[in-house]
Amino acid sequence: MILHDFTYEWDGKSRNGAKPITWFPGAYRVRVVKLVSDDAPVHFLFPMAVLLKPVLKKDAAYQSLKNYIHNFAEKLAAKYPLDIHKTLWVEVRDDSSDSSDSSDSVRIAHLNPDRKLSDITLFSFTWRQARPGELTMLAPFLEDF
Repeated sequence: MILHDFTYEWDGKSRNGAKPITWFPGAYRVRVVKLVSDDAPVHFLFPMAVLLKPVLKKDAAYQSLKNYIHNFAEKLAAKYPLDIHKTLWVEVRDDSSDSSDSSDSVRIAHLNPDRKLSDITLFSFTWRQARPGELTMLAPFLEDF
């Protein structure tokens, strides 16, 4: 079930003293998805997914989330009821090539808390290609994305 579908844009500036997602502007289309219904007999390790797709504009060079997914995840988790550790962070890229293998354009970020310093949690993250089962599960949400 699609819970939210919007475009998230940032300018790379800090107005209230909080660290921005990146220090350069960027924009992504975001779709927050609940992968399983409440009455399902199966419990998922990742019941929620956040699908991300870069929005490219002709007049601006926007920053990618490849190295800043942890900052973006923290901002989204603060605004929407998301558990960073139980959310599947999915980046969808448009490839200009007409390859039949769509797994090259869908990547999954795995966020791990490294350590806790007072009230700040630091994250390490890795990106990997989406697995065939994940692609099958996400396919209905990726059709018109």
